[in-house]
Parts: sequence; C-alpha cells; structure tokens
Amino acid sequence: MESRKGISGPRNNSTKFMLASLFLLVLGALAWASSDPWKAKPYQQWDATDIKRIFADSPWCKTVQIDAAWKEAGSKYEMSDDGGMALKTGQGSAGAGDAPAGKAVFVVRWVSARTIREAGVRNSVLENQMKPEDAEKELAKVPDVYQIFVGGRDLTPFASADDKTLQASAFLTAKKTKQKIAPVKAQILHGQDGKMTGVVFVFPKKTDSGEPTIGTDEKSVEFTCAISKARILTTFEIPKMEDSQGRDL
Repeated sequence: MESRKGISGPRNNSTKFMLASLFLLVLGALAWASSDPWKAKPYQQWDATDIKRIFADSPWCKTVQIDAAWKEAGSKYEMSDDGGMALKTGQGSAGAGDAPAGKAVFVVRWVSARTIREAGVRNSVLENQMKPEDAEKELAKVPDVYQIFVGGRDLTPFASADDKTLQASAFLTAKKTKQKIAPVKAQILHGQDGKMTGVVFVFPKKTDSGEPTIGTDEKSVEFTCAISKARILTTFEIPKMEDSQGRDL
C-alpha cells in the first residue's frame, strides 16, 4: 500500500498541474478573444471583424443622433452606404445607419489616431488593395495635426457650405482647461462617384507658442460642429484612447 501511494501521489500531482495549466490557457484564450483588438494583438493580425469594431465601437468613433429639421423640405444629399470601409481617408458611414423619422445620424471619428490609420491600411491589405510593405510605409507618415472626420447618410447641412464656412463651424474644447481649439482647415470629401462622403476637420497639435493644445493630463475633449440646422456634439474620453503603445490621438 505504501508503495502504491508513493507512485500515485506524483501522478495525481502531475495530472492536477496539467489540468490547471489547461484551465489557465483557456482563460487566456478567452481573455484574448474578448479584449480590445487594438490592445490585444498587433494590427497585422486584425481580421475584418476587428476592423469593423474599431470603426463602429471604439473610443475613437462616436455616433451622434440629432433632430433633422432640414428633412421637412426633403434631403437632396444622401450618402450611399458603402459599408463604412473606405477607411484610408476616413470615409464611410459605419455606425451611421438608418435614422428614425425626423432624425439624422452622424459618425464622428478621430482619424489621425494610430489605431484608426492602422485599421485603414489593414483593411486595404485584406481587400488586396495594398501590399503589407506599403502599409508600413503609409503608417510611417504620422500626421502632425489632429484630424476628425464627420460623415453620415444624410449630409444636407454640409452640402452648401464652402471650406471656410466649414472651418468656422467646428471646434474642440478641452474639459480641464476649457480651452477652445479652432480648426486650421476643413475639407469636404467625395467618393469616386463624386458624391459627398463627409468632412475632415484639421486641428493643430500645438499652439503658436509651442505648447500642446491637448495636455497630457487632459481627461476628455468635446467636439462641436454647428452648421446650417445641424449641431453635432460628442465627447472623446482621452484615457480610453490608448493602444498597446500608449495614448493615441
């Protein structure tokens, strides 16, 4: 009996160790699967589901629903649904689906962020529109400004505005300092079919004195765009806008 105990003890311990290890591996796999892709794995491993999540449900993307007073007269400028995947320039309507009667839905994306740019080039690689080595070259071109894209199915409020009017319609407000940051440029984007796909607002990263426009201790930044009969307002939470490399604006 003593001899059998001496043999079975180590075997039981070994089995318990193997089961415990397997359990930890399963937990690790589940954690990987449920984690944010921009933190859990490099962009080269993102699949189509990861990319859709980044562009529709991530800290860099906001969906805003507002009253659409202009719909009373009928909308002449409706953006076709391209699936929201013209990502390289921030175009598309992912997250801006059909709106209830009398409402309009807009998507607001912080497209200068590393995560958003990575999702764009990764999508191009998956669609065989770009080679992996070209994707790396594209990502090496880091913007020296902040870029925020506004798009949606119904872009009527933007249709009659020129670039200067658009530039005057938007600003960022830092929550802590209450400082308003005006864009240095606004540009209307068009698709290959000539239809308007959205507007990109360009904001400076530094003030005239060289100070950062958004401080390292800033917790949130509010984006406002008021044009024609539309007022689009949303808040970006800075601490959440991080990938595996840190803060990502």
